[in-house]
Amino acid sequence: MTTPDDAPDLTLDEYAPGAAVALTDAERWPTLDDAGRAALDAVREHPAAPAWVHVTGDRLRPDDLPALDEVAARLAAGHPSTRSDTRAEVPAASPGAANPAPGAPPAWVGALVDRAHAVVPRYRRARDRGESRAGSPLTAVRPVTRDDLRHDVASFVPVDVPLGRVLEGTSSGSTGAAVRVPLHPVAVAADLVLLQHLVTAAAAGAGATWDPVPGRLGLMNLVDQREAFTYASAMTGFRRDPGVAAPSMARVNLDPGAWTHPGDRAAFLAAQDPQVVSSSPLPLLALARLAEEGLALHPLALVSGAAHLSDVARARLRATWDVPVVDLYGLRETGAVAARTDTGPFVVVAGRRVWVEVLDDGGTPVPDGDLGEVVVTVDENPYLPLLRYRTGDRARIVRRGARVELHDLEGRSPVRYLRPDGAWVPSVDAAQHLQAHGMAAWQLHQSADGSVVLDVVPDAPGGAGSQAARAAGDTVGHLLGRRVTVREVSPARLGAGRARRWSSDVPGGAA
Repeated sequence: MTTPDDAPDLTLDEYAPGAAVALTDAERWPTLDDAGRAALDAVREHPAAPAWVHVTGDRLRPDDLPALDEVAARLAAGHPSTRSDTRAEVPAASPGAANPAPGAPPAWVGALVDRAHAVVPRYRRARDRGESRAGSPLTAVRPVTRDDLRHDVASFVPVDVPLGRVLEGTSSGSTGAAVRVPLHPVAVAADLVLLQHLVTAAAAGAGATWDPVPGRLGLMNLVDQREAFTYASAMTGFRRDPGVAAPSMARVNLDPGAWTHPGDRAAFLAAQDPQVVSSSPLPLLALARLAEEGLALHPLALVSGAAHLSDVARARLRATWDVPVVDLYGLRETGAVAARTDTGPFVVVAGRRVWVEVLDDGGTPVPDGDLGEVVVTVDENPYLPLLRYRTGDRARIVRRGARVELHDLEGRSPVRYLRPDGAWVPSVDAAQHLQAHGMAAWQLHQSADGSVVLDVVPDAPGGAGSQAARAAGDTVGHLLGRRVTVREVSPARLGAGRARRWSSDVPGGAA
């Protein structure tokens, strides 16, 4: 199938500014004081601020803060909690014992298996079918995939956890249809505590500290795409001394279309001078180019995630700012799993209730040191405990005492597509439109000559699915300025889990 260059763009309604504003600032940030609110307002109302299209807050209550103190304590101690009861609205956390033996799951894993078969519908059904039960070893539990969550995420939510504080997150969807993930405010804030822990450890070697600085943005989450949520927020869960105002953060889009005037982007970034910048590799490299062109920024650390950070890209970032680069591996569904600050292996984060296995294609654990699929068991988000979640990424496990390393991790590579006018389009832009058209899975490939082929699996059956596939091809063709050949394929051809969905033979496409 082909599409004319003047095919209409698809409207992404979720990015309509202020489309669903339902809370007051006091409801978004219940613990934000006057000083923190003034700092946030200075970011939101800066003359060169981008066109904010979203409003969000951390929703943390005063009684949540002790739980975050406990999160910080177990990260510092390097031990996960050994708790066996997650019925509390906020997950408890206390330092516990290390793993009982190399390669053996810690005590909390067995407790989670027992609890899941009692209160999680998915595992209650497995129990009733005789597949697994309370007391079963973890290896007796059938692994689950992204499609399992996409089709019935509610069956993974424990029935005894109060749902009054559910926040909705969306996984990146960079390798398939997006998954809506139920999140607890404390679990979201715990990710910030982890980030603070990792950055503090990395920056300490350079003699830097991540403490709030008046007038500077504490954290900037950076994207570079045509359409994106952008917002400013306050980090009330940030660990700081008493009486110090909560630092602000912002999600900012580098795309020129996100700014009101041509000079606003440089003016805003320079004025905010974020202490830490988090993003994926391509936007970080775009920011490095701006710095090389004269944009004065002074980060104390960079955080890269969501896609593979090559050694070349890491060296480029280090050469630009001479600061640590924290490479974080994880998924929205599982949270952070492992991290590294150099070119060595990823290290599974100590102090989180995360257990990693490596399985072969048939779902059997492989010996340590052998390559296989990374599978994660996690009990950090009370709304979504997961047993043996297949990531689609591949690695080898190497154990050095209590330290668990992931070697040769093959994660998602950042890919971009070349338009005839020489502009690059990141894969995330195409993902948004493919999701909006109801594609369950896809493979988008650009050949060295610039031609584009889109293999798709529509979510809708029959003629409706075929029509949606053609519309998806039209939209992607318009986005890339090229004619796109669309082929409907079976799910088996694209594989399960998080198989790679983006590829390019154009030089510079697979960054």
